[in-house]
This record gives sequence, C-alpha cells and structure tokens, in this order.
Amino acid sequence: MEPNFKSSKQSLARRKQSAPVETDEFYGSQKGKVSDLGDPKPVLAFLAQAVIETLAGVRDIDQSARWLSDSVYQQLRQRSLASKRSRLDKNQPAMRPNLVIGKISTFSPREGVVEGVVIVHNRDRARAVAIRLEGYNGRWRAKSVAVL
Repeated sequence: MEPNFKSSKQSLARRKQSAPVETDEFYGSQKGKVSDLGDPKPVLAFLAQAVIETLAGVRDIDQSARWLSDSVYQQLRQRSLASKRSRLDKNQPAMRPNLVIGKISTFSPREGVVEGVVIVHNRDRARAVAIRLEGYNGRWRAKSVAVL
C-alpha cells in the first residue's frame, strides 16, 4: 500500500512558469522544510517495505525510483541483481515475504532532513532498515538506505 503523496500532476503544474527565472532549470533543486514536506513516517514505511521486497525479487526497483536518489537507486539495483543471480544459481524462486511494519523511529539532525529506522518483521526474523530522507523540490527523497 503506497502512502498518500502529492500528485505528480500537481507538482508538474506548479513548476510550469512563464518566466524562465522561476523554474527548476534556473535554480536547481530546492531544499524543503519539514513542515512543507509532511509527515515522513508513511514514506519511511513504504520505502522500507519496498527495499525488502526489491531485494527479495518480488518488486521492481522502478516502482520506488521517484523516492530514491541516484546513488541509492544504483546501489539497490546492484544488490537486487546480485540477489537475483544468487537465487538463479541455487534454482530458488522469488518468494514474496510476509512483512509487517513495526516501530518507526525518526530523528531530524537539521531542517529538511529526517533519519529514520523502520523495524520490519518477517515470519522468521526482524530487520532494521535505516533511511535518511532529505526534502528536495517539495517531496522526500532517500539519500541513504541500509538494511541491517
């Protein structure tokens, strides 16, 4: 289940300005304030589940791409490909994990940045997913993701 995010059509409509000085191409990406970006917990929960499912081979990484920075996207893509190769070598199918999102802890080291830890429970074990979110252009983006 994806959290309720702002519509991409709304953000695209907001970016179309008549003067070129008012566009992202002129100013680049703009850091956001936590109050403008909304509650990060639904984004943390969604990303934690998406990362675990991507590594398990049951979710395509492109489904989470808009919430990931380029470096996180590339690292997760490499790890998912390595997991896929490992499963193929062992002749194991990709199985959907039965996940339950547990406690979500957040900390804000500075304005526009939230670091969170999401406990994800599976049938056999629990994992911690650490995510650093930064606000850019009116939405949260993961700048760092670690699965422990």
